[in-house]
Amino acid sequence: MESYQDEIIILQVKNWQTADKQVICFSREHGKIVFIAYGARYPRSTAGRLLQPFACLQAELYPGSRVDKLKSCELAVPAPQLNLSQLAYGFLMAEATERLTEQGEPSEGIYILLQAALALLMKRTPRLAALAYLIRLLDYCGIGPVYEVCVSCSKPAEGDGWFSEGQGGFICGCCRHGHTTEPLAAFGEEARNLWQQLRMLDFEDPGHFTVKGGTLMEAEQILHRYLVYQTEQPLKSLDFIRQIS
Repeated sequence: MESYQDEIIILQVKNWQTADKQVICFSREHGKIVFIAYGARYPRSTAGRLLQPFACLQAELYPGSRVDKLKSCELAVPAPQLNLSQLAYGFLMAEATERLTEQGEPSEGIYILLQAALALLMKRTPRLAALAYLIRLLDYCGIGPVYEVCVSCSKPAEGDGWFSEGQGGFICGCCRHGHTTEPLAAFGEEARNLWQQLRMLDFEDPGHFTVKGGTLMEAEQILHRYLVYQTEQPLKSLDFIRQIS
């Protein structure tokens, strides 16, 4: 069986059987890949030392029906040195990427975005870097919520409003009164403006801007609820963030 090479970013690593590791990564050319690194837990294993969350590696793998096998790997760029807060939001980015993408669906755009977001995570406020990445990730996955108009009546979004996970976006005040199927989160004009600003953010040159704490919390609450709705299960990284906050 012929091997293939690709540049990968590690999303998740866990022990597998006696001396192996199971790894989930996102690659430049093949999208999400799940592979087994046999013997990676042995002390002398070079691959075992490199297979760490957020590491960017040049890897050679053997394809499998569901799980691939690692042949070799080496660092593509120096490993990031993250503090606790950066790690927490990095785990959120990684978990969302793993949950929202499918094996066998390449997206170089997501790969480049993830690479840039991890670099931004170390330069700017981790909360904002993660929020900007996740907003863009939802768009890449084709499930970005609607916030410019009401998803119920199509009127332009103005002033205060609410957010519906089930309908996928903004609900105006008039439509809210007839909306009783699910609890709605507040989605005010400032939060929508922040959402748009982060959606259009240049990760290479983000510039400087200030954000009100309440506005950031409102946008985060909407995003986190929407992620849980889309993945249909709780995100473990959100619990970790709450513990360190």
